[in-house]
Amino acid sequence: MTYKHIKLDASIGAVGAEVTDVDLSQPLPKATISEIRSAWLEHHILFFRDQKLSPQAQANFAANFGDLDKYPFMQALKESPHVIPIIKEADAKMNFGGDWHTDTSYQLVPPKATLLYAVEVPEIGGDTLFADATAAYAHLSPALREMLEQQTGVYSPKLVHGAKGDYKGSEAEKNLGAAYGGDAAFAESEVEHPLIRTHAETGNKSIYCSIPHTVNIKGWTRQESLAIFKFLTQHFTQEQYVTRFHWTQGTLAMWDNRCIFHNALNDYPGLRRHMHRVIVKGERPA
Repeated sequence: MTYKHIKLDASIGAVGAEVTDVDLSQPLPKATISEIRSAWLEHHILFFRDQKLSPQAQANFAANFGDLDKYPFMQALKESPHVIPIIKEADAKMNFGGDWHTDTSYQLVPPKATLLYAVEVPEIGGDTLFADATAAYAHLSPALREMLEQQTGVYSPKLVHGAKGDYKGSEAEKNLGAAYGGDAAFAESEVEHPLIRTHAETGNKSIYCSIPHTVNIKGWTRQESLAIFKFLTQHFTQEQYVTRFHWTQGTLAMWDNRCIFHNALNDYPGLRRHMHRVIVKGERPA
């Protein structure tokens, strides 16, 4: 579509677009917000470089797209209850979000949007990979799509945040910082969502299950389910579906959590990375 209030470059990779000529630190006209929303639904991820955003300014911009949500396992900043710091210190070995996933798909109502802002980035490394789960789903065989659409997944934070999860243990929790924590009971909870979800606004279908957040397919064992999850992950992470984004200080990324997987690369040992994240409430997957 043609945009009158923003400039858009969709040549950055397999999915996503860069938006220029917009200052997100200031209140934006309704027409500009409308175009940003349309571009976001079309391209799934928007990147805004050279922004100077306070935590409150980031939250204010995010609020144009819905009610803000709170992340259950990280303490928010004092400046805003909806902005969490994601920091990997120079001496830390583990990073946050370092596997293919959609944000908090283990919640009954997961967020529809994530907005991540680069406060400090390493000189080298620290890129994020983004995968288009809608295009990947469309290129599966009709028979496999039909089978997957009939399946329900059991989603839980336990694989990552539970008592036996990847983020537990003194070394892991030290790496994730003092802000990491959360409700132990919720960390073991389970919800059910379809493996293939239908986008509430576009009607498009996307792969939604993941190895770290989906325990199993309902009625299947974990081992049986992993065969499907691993195949789908290998499928949607093919080059034709993935954009590798290199962060620069002051960049804001806004992605559609209903149809985009992401993976934060942990390839900058000895360097610091500091991000601020806001999530926007969505709807129950269907």
